[in-house]
Amino acid sequence: MTPATQSTKFLILLSSMAISLLLTAQLTQAAENDKPTKLFEDGSEWKVTLSGPWREVQKYVAKDRRYQAQLTYPGENEQLITIDVEVEPRGITRRNRVCDFPPLKVYFDKEKMKGTAFRGNKSLKLVTYCQANTKYEQYYIKEFLIYRIYNLITEKSFRVKPMVIDYKDSERDSRAMTRFSFLIEDTDDVAKRNELEKLEIGKVPYKQLDPVETGKFALFQYMVGNLDWAATGGPDDKECCHNAKIIGTSVDNEPKYVIPYDFDSTGLVNAHYAAPPNGLRVKNIRQRLYRGFCTSNETLPQTAELFRSKKPEIMALFEENEHLTSSNRKKAIDYLKDFYEVLDDPKRFKREITDKCRG
Repeated sequence: MTPATQSTKFLILLSSMAISLLLTAQLTQAAENDKPTKLFEDGSEWKVTLSGPWREVQKYVAKDRRYQAQLTYPGENEQLITIDVEVEPRGITRRNRVCDFPPLKVYFDKEKMKGTAFRGNKSLKLVTYCQANTKYEQYYIKEFLIYRIYNLITEKSFRVKPMVIDYKDSERDSRAMTRFSFLIEDTDDVAKRNELEKLEIGKVPYKQLDPVETGKFALFQYMVGNLDWAATGGPDDKECCHNAKIIGTSVDNEPKYVIPYDFDSTGLVNAHYAAPPNGLRVKNIRQRLYRGFCTSNETLPQTAELFRSKKPEIMALFEENEHLTSSNRKKAIDYLKDFYEVLDDPKRFKREITDKCRG
């Protein structure tokens, strides 16, 4: 065989391999395109039925126990799909002291979820209606919108899936309770979206936190009137933090990023059962107090400008939400306007934000 012939055969082989790889990639992409949109990539609201032994769940709410349930949700072309799930009461304050109906954790059969909107999920937190009184529903509509605010500020945030759920008791022939609820994205998926990892770590020195993202975090908490958080440690020595999660490339690498969650104790939600943490000089949860770190001060002006640029979209979240009552809508918008008045006044911004930094 001549060198020319060998070269020709080699080129033909390379071409065949390239075509094969291309076809494989195209088939893989086609298969992915045939799947429904993943749960948190679709921001639309779902009408859902969740059937379970709710009377028993409420009776034994203090027990960490799973119950069989069924979830019916709209698939492609609005056809209804029913899947078997397990539910378990979760949380502390809402579960044990505030709610008749607890927040839930919903468990999925990961293998059976392949090819569905729930693919990749093993379990998700569900924020439920809490009490039959509709004022509680208003609290959690506003909490949902707070998550959406932070989605506008940074990709390093929990996405949420809005749902109107019929809570149907599977063991009683009774009328379903229909209320607004929402699912919260898993921390691992937030990390994966940002090409990072969820970090299992007990404490984080504040200087290891990314100053720009931490500035966004702190200014956001000030915006919504949230004091119920800690970004460097928490009650559990093994897992940081309090109402926040840490993600990063690894435990040993810097920077690390803090992601907030749980906003029912914010001034923006203004739940009647919420109170400021002990030790802070504030009269009530509506009073704002900046608790960010001084390491973010250098970039806070740019962060403030980001919040200003997002103001129309943030206000639209509340102006256009059809579930809010007119009274709750107005109070929420007025509370946000107060925040922007601070942002637009250099003297107040210095006095109430940058001069209040910690560390």
